[in-house]
Amino acid sequence: MEKEGKMTAIYLRLSLEDARREEKISEGDRESNSISNQRKLLLDYISQDQELKKQRIEEFCDDGFSGTNMDRPGMQEMLKMVRQGKIGCILVKDLSRFARNYIELGDYLNQIFPFMGVRFISLNDHYDSGRQEGNIPAIDIAFQTLVYDLYSKDLSVKIKSAFQNKCERGEFVFGQVPLGYVKSKTEKNKVLVHEKEAEVVRHIFALAETGMSSTQIAKKLIAEKIPTTTQMRHPERKMAKENHAWSPGAVRGILNNRFYLGEMAYGKHTRKAVGSRNVIPLPKETWKVIQNHHEPLIPKEVYEKVSSFRPEQSTKRKREKHPLTGKIYCGGCGYAVVYSPQKKKSKIAPHFWCTKHSVLQIPDCCTCFRADILEEIVLAELYKELMHRGDLLSQSESLQNFQKKELKRWEQVLKDCREKYRELNSKRNALYERYAEKLIGPESYRSYVDKIDLQMQEISTTMKEAEEAVGRIKEEYAQPKMDMKEIIRLSKMEKLTQEMVDIFIKRVTVYRDKRVEIEWNYTWGENL
Repeated sequence: MEKEGKMTAIYLRLSLEDARREEKISEGDRESNSISNQRKLLLDYISQDQELKKQRIEEFCDDGFSGTNMDRPGMQEMLKMVRQGKIGCILVKDLSRFARNYIELGDYLNQIFPFMGVRFISLNDHYDSGRQEGNIPAIDIAFQTLVYDLYSKDLSVKIKSAFQNKCERGEFVFGQVPLGYVKSKTEKNKVLVHEKEAEVVRHIFALAETGMSSTQIAKKLIAEKIPTTTQMRHPERKMAKENHAWSPGAVRGILNNRFYLGEMAYGKHTRKAVGSRNVIPLPKETWKVIQNHHEPLIPKEVYEKVSSFRPEQSTKRKREKHPLTGKIYCGGCGYAVVYSPQKKKSKIAPHFWCTKHSVLQIPDCCTCFRADILEEIVLAELYKELMHRGDLLSQSESLQNFQKKELKRWEQVLKDCREKYRELNSKRNALYERYAEKLIGPESYRSYVDKIDLQMQEISTTMKEAEEAVGRIKEEYAQPKMDMKEIIRLSKMEKLTQEMVDIFIKRVTVYRDKRVEIEWNYTWGENL
């Protein structure tokens, strides 16, 4: 119960990921629907609570802030008022709104808030510290699941720290070693020279010393039938491409790799967020480099000579980018097709051309395809596909009715599981009390508890399945309306844009006879 004179705080937070998602739905709207929904949910709950509705309400909001740390303006202001003794109760939509660091979350729920006399309520997690027995709040299954999820994120931070420590000790922990080297079988994470592969590396540098370009070197390696890195290390593996061979890019990768000087660099990338797969490259001046880490294959003077001969390799040239860049593939060899903008004083129009044609001399390769013609073809096919998808979406009423029924069914399953889990947990606690009072023996206690634990485990599995189903169905149900808005908006565009390509196009294959095949990359409406 809140002490007289203390206010009730509602805390609202929208993550950066949610903010970006909301921008696509209602661009320009500074306050997201998620924030509004959170506010309505919490205020509706307060209005139904006889104790809470008597208290003065204070709102604290952090729109567009990550939950991985507590350094948020709204959060800090609320905690300041907690320390001042002005807040008697805090309400959040779910525990993740408050914090995603399981250690900090546990400290506040188990120690800080009880000590300060603050009641904590998380609606979606069915957690209310004011209704728990004893000094330490009981943790139900929803809270447990969240804690385990948060623990995994905290664990990723610890793994990163351990990774950096190993790098500082000189251990190679980056997976596959560059061509010319092999990991030691006796000393963990130590790099040794692989003589057979090293000869190929030295050969490439020797060719570069003579002034040969990367393309010329690739052609020579193919002519000499020197296997690629994959072919040398995995001779049993069937190549994904029939004409798998050395490329100018692979050669440049070797010639630009300072690993061959005996150096090991780390700290080249950082992740956008804890647990995220997306990485951000860091500037070279921030990289950490260990000198004399392993045996070099190339003398420094040779490396510097090759590098000075290729000044463009030290500073990447900024080239004009076409929206379809990275999506075009040759129907003859299967390799990526490169975009070439119109050069100054040149009559040759911007075009896509197959680099493998000159290297491999394959007759069926698409040597050249005008960019403007290809763009018109792709745009026309895209309009057709948009109309087709629009027709399917307009006919999706039966699907949505089915989704409604499925959602209701899984929500009931989830509700029943939670109730059953709480009943079993209460029964388990009661057994422990009987055991502690010596009303039952250890063997009987263990037998009963094992049976209950097995049931709880089975229910947990079902609950997880139900939660995933509910989340998936809700997302699928809302998607058609969003998709129709996108179709209408994009169908009005008269020019092929990068946004259109990123959303819809997975791959475009061009052929020598000017045929074009498009593989669509639908992120929406796939089940229609």
